[in-house]
Amino acid sequence: MNIYRKMMVVVFATLSLFLFKGPVFADQIDQNPSSTTSTTAVVSALESKKESLTDALTASYDELNELKSEVESIKVNDPWDKIKTNLLNQTDKIKDYYNNSSEKLGSENIDQDSIKSLAKELKYFREGVFSEYYKNSINFILIFEEANLLKIADSRLDKISSDLARLEKQSVSKTKTLKTLYNDADKHLKLAHDLNDSAKTLFYNYLNPVKPDETKPEETNQKKEDQISDPQALIRNISHKSLDELKATYDIFINMSKTL
Repeated sequence: MNIYRKMMVVVFATLSLFLFKGPVFADQIDQNPSSTTSTTAVVSALESKKESLTDALTASYDELNELKSEVESIKVNDPWDKIKTNLLNQTDKIKDYYNNSSEKLGSENIDQDSIKSLAKELKYFREGVFSEYYKNSINFILIFEEANLLKIADSRLDKISSDLARLEKQSVSKTKTLKTLYNDADKHLKLAHDLNDSAKTLFYNYLNPVKPDETKPEETNQKKEDQISDPQALIRNISHKSLDELKATYDIFINMSKTL
């Protein structure tokens, strides 16, 4: 997914502003105000930083638009449609923030300190607000795109079942072997569904936590004990395991076609 690559472009472009060391700083200009070379160097340093931050913002826009496009393409029903709407609303808010940052960067009065400050703000924004939005969007896309793949696999398995019934009537010699493979595929696909459902439930509960006053005291204490340190990572891990099971299912489909 190109989103990951674009995210790294933004991170490195932003960090470069903190690592940048221009050849001449403001205090050096005061010591030698008549130095044309020093003034040129400062202007060059300023433009370089502005260019780096502009590139970071451009990559951020592209990344945001790609995420929005993928989220929009997912078709869901209630209550997930509300979650989808919330994600898209967050996209617009983040875009507004980037627009304001671009306006600040384009100001004629901006200096090196202002650019460094803006870069710092963007870095914290990405590590906080954007990071949470990004993880939520990726998990949303992953879970529901996988659910669509599972539906396709279900249809494929149903067709194989019908074909096996027909082969059995025709007393095809390899029917027994094919049935064994079919049963294995069925087990992997059911596990893939179970894992996808688990990821979906965890994700929904993460986005809609139960308020303390909605549970009994003993249940609240139990929930604290059951808290997961990184639920987003766990959700992704479960989704990836589901995809592994789905892959195993299709590997068996291929073996079945070779067996015939």
